Amino acid sequence: MFDLVALQPILNTAIDAVVVMDAGGAIIDWNARAERIFGWRRDEVLGRQLGDTIVPPQLREAHKRGLTRFLATGEGAVLGRLLELGAVRQDQSEFPIELSITAYGEAPSQIFLGFIRDISERREAIARLAVSEARFRAAIDAVQGVLWTNNAAGEMVGEQPGWAALTGQSRAEYQGYGWSKAVHPDDAEPTVQAWNEAVRERRPFIFEHRVRRHDGAWRVFTVRAVPALEDDGAIREWIGVHTDVTERRDAEEQLRESEARFRAMADAAPAPVWMTSAVGGIDFVNQAFAEFAGLERDALLGDIWIDLIHPDDIPGVLAQRMTSRAGLLPYKFEARFRNDVGAYRWMLASAKPRIGGDGQFLGYIGMAMDLTDIKAAELRQRLLINELNHRVKNTLSSVQSIARQTLRADETPAHVRERLVDRLLAMSAAHDILTRESWESAAIDDIIRQGMRPFTDDRDLERIEIRGPGLRVGPSAALALALAIHELGTNAVKYGALSTPVGKITIAWEPADGAQSVVRWKETDGPAVQAPSRKGFGSRLLDGGLAADLGGKPRLVFAPTGVEAFLPVRFAP
Repeated sequence: MFDLVALQPILNTAIDAVVVMDAGGAIIDWNARAERIFGWRRDEVLGRQLGDTIVPPQLREAHKRGLTRFLATGEGAVLGRLLELGAVRQDQSEFPIELSITAYGEAPSQIFLGFIRDISERREAIARLAVSEARFRAAIDAVQGVLWTNNAAGEMVGEQPGWAALTGQSRAEYQGYGWSKAVHPDDAEPTVQAWNEAVRERRPFIFEHRVRRHDGAWRVFTVRAVPALEDDGAIREWIGVHTDVTERRDAEEQLRESEARFRAMADAAPAPVWMTSAVGGIDFVNQAFAEFAGLERDALLGDIWIDLIHPDDIPGVLAQRMTSRAGLLPYKFEARFRNDVGAYRWMLASAKPRIGGDGQFLGYIGMAMDLTDIKAAELRQRLLINELNHRVKNTLSSVQSIARQTLRADETPAHVRERLVDRLLAMSAAHDILTRESWESAAIDDIIRQGMRPFTDDRDLERIEIRGPGLRVGPSAALALALAIHELGTNAVKYGALSTPVGKITIAWEPADGAQSVVRWKETDGPAVQAPSRKGFGSRLLDGGLAADLGGKPRLVFAPTGVEAFLPVRFAP
């Protein structure tokens, strides 16, 4: 029997796990390193078959066949070879090992030593390296870059498939510094000089130049290369990427030209113009803005413009600005801004979002218009209109007073005096509506409701239906319509639907072709109607007197079921 004592120095000093087996595959010794790797204590494995101890279950049959063949022929498939295999620990977890077996001694006392190394960390490192390389190449592909490598001295050597595909150069052509022949003649020397400086100083290389593509087209590329280092800090190689930025540079140049044109146009504008960044601060103001504020352009960048706003107007401006920016919506506001002499001027500011070609929000562009003189003129106009309205109202009151005094009770029938005064009051009511609207236009609905007010009370609300879209008429048409409604209402109270408790009136209108509408007056459930034998003032007024102001000739229909009137009305523009 072989003396195992002689092997103890080997077992105790080996950095690998060492397993000693007899010719039949039984374990006869097992060092401390093997205990740590496999989890079995030495006394637990002595006498056990190696195959039943560390060989994975799915490989044990193959192991037994190999052992049987060795015992029969003396030839072993694993002796003297370095193999990578799978093994199992005591807890049956599998892991990769590196195994070599050597024979020791002569038969029949020959034994076998197995040197085993756990290569789990090596396998994991290889796998991580493969993933890293795959990720690196995927990243290069994602940015449409061309990958290349140079040796530590900065020379292009070996196979460079990316560079060859880009430039069409052969290996012999791009070797060393031959790659520079594919660089634009104006860029080649600066590129080589900058590259040599980066290699000499061991720092990343960042550059931009033009490269002739395989089809002869010149393309603009950004270049970035970094040194790959050994564990001792020595440069192993340089890894570089060429990224085609031709379209981006063209777009940037076009954008620069566009912005230059815009800035020139903006400076020619007499009103303040500004642009903001995507985050909100102003990054450009035109000359008119700077002159208005009495500041240098740079002093207006950021959010300084807020300090120019009157303190009472700041909260409203900022609230509207924040709401609009949240939805990237255009917005307008009126506010007082302090000018170069310290006076506040009313400004109307309008801003719209700037959207790039890729749909990205770039900020806002805005323009302001000075409203101070316009507001002053509007104020003077309002004062004049109010004064005019006051005088016209006084004139109407004077006319009413003169009418009452002229049509004396002892000389004029009472109903004549009442009709004249009522008609003047109808005009006065329409005048009140037009005054509220600055005599620009009036809503048909307001004119009709005001005209019917003298003929109705709280009990008549359900008897009179007024409906139609929100149309507006000019001042002349409004006064004429007021008089027409007054005459129709007066007639309805005396002879028509409002002379009985159950009579009803419907006043409706709809848009017609062009700028015309027709207001239809219809009475129902009143007394039977007969056409009058002669025309009174109201009929004559409706029949022709109001045609010019209304925009068309009214039409009266004395239907037996109730009076109907059709009043053509011209819309206000």
